[in-house]
Amino acid sequence: MEAKQVLFIVLTLGFVPVATWMGITFKWAERYLVAGAFFSTAYLIDINFVSMEMYRGDTRGFEIGITDWMVVSLLLVMLLSPRWRKKSFSLIPPNGSLVLAYFFLAAASLLVAYVPVYAGFGLMKLVRGVTVFVVAYNYLNEEADLAFVINILAAIVFIEFIFVINQRLHGIYRAPGTTPHSNTLAGYINFINMIFFALLLGHAQYRRAVYWSVLAMGSLMVLATFSRGAITVMVVGYGLVMLLSFKDRLEPRKLQIIAVLCLLALPLLAKVGPALVDRFANAPEESGESRSYANAAAFAMANDHFLGVGLNNYSHAINETSYIRFIDNPVDRGIVHNIFLLHACEMGWPGLFVFVCMLLNFFRLGYRLVGKQHSVLVSSMAIGITIGMVGLFMQGALEWFFRQTYITVEFFMLAGFLVALPKVQQQIQRQHKQQLLWRQLCHH
Repeated sequence: MEAKQVLFIVLTLGFVPVATWMGITFKWAERYLVAGAFFSTAYLIDINFVSMEMYRGDTRGFEIGITDWMVVSLLLVMLLSPRWRKKSFSLIPPNGSLVLAYFFLAAASLLVAYVPVYAGFGLMKLVRGVTVFVVAYNYLNEEADLAFVINILAAIVFIEFIFVINQRLHGIYRAPGTTPHSNTLAGYINFINMIFFALLLGHAQYRRAVYWSVLAMGSLMVLATFSRGAITVMVVGYGLVMLLSFKDRLEPRKLQIIAVLCLLALPLLAKVGPALVDRFANAPEESGESRSYANAAAFAMANDHFLGVGLNNYSHAINETSYIRFIDNPVDRGIVHNIFLLHACEMGWPGLFVFVCMLLNFFRLGYRLVGKQHSVLVSSMAIGITIGMVGLFMQGALEWFFRQTYITVEFFMLAGFLVALPKVQQQIQRQHKQQLLWRQLCHH
């Protein structure tokens, strides 16, 4: 074991007990722990155990990091703090059964994997994601909690924007922000963009300046990555947010906001338009051919192996087994750029089926939370998270986003918040009833 790994273990054994004690003892410490846990999903400081850096799969070691320190500490605070005794803690949140089924199928793939340790790398990533899902669901109980979450998301965009501006000033053409790649940044920020656009349309009268600012910074960052897929998804996603927003409440104010956005976008498009057109028009044909060959290989693996070749094992199969026949160029034998075929080949058709069912269930829940019977804040958040998910998996047909650690953790965090929104709605309704009752008493 390397010295850095020993040091990390020692720091973990020191941080988690101290942070847990402070979170239990002091409410302000718990608040900082919440902020750190969710904010750090945009700035992962990880270390790999049993690291295999030369492997070309989506995960190259047992990843664990500072985010996990804070998430585990926060989980222990929820289980042990007297402040949480009145709140019902749920290890399996509502609408979480499909997440659990997906996790168990991923775990089962270790039994059939070509190289079980590679599958273990991928499973560790899912453990991190599912833990964040559970913590996010249990944290969000009241409108004040949701407002705090929105502040954290706004802070993420603000910090990323500073990084991107600095990188652009230093000549980096496709800025990655704090993430390992510009495409990862675009996918991560696009998800949050949908939330703030929905909030701007539905909830703008409360924090209009914040929503405008965050949306502007987020949109500029996606453009700065010059990611063709992300830019397309951003435009389509904004259109879908508008449609759901009109279903929620059709107000003239929303049309005014959209008109202003269109006017503001014109000079920006004039500035970056030529570069974007060049990026789309001059994409190498070899890239499309490579994707086609990889898709064919993944399809063959799925047909040959009922439970797949094992989580995080596509790269091994395409490089070290008979499936090498599909792709001649070693440079292209990395990972299939289609999240659905990646699931099919690594977890089999049953794994793909459960994965799609999990997504559709989140879409269903989000759509049900949109409407006048729900508060404006809850409805707007539901629109933003749902369309963020839709956009993520639209791009998933051309990318393996969901398996990138930043995106995996972000997805499960926001999925946890989505599943918790009915609790917030119930609290808002109770508060409204109490206020109405108080007014009636004062009137009499």
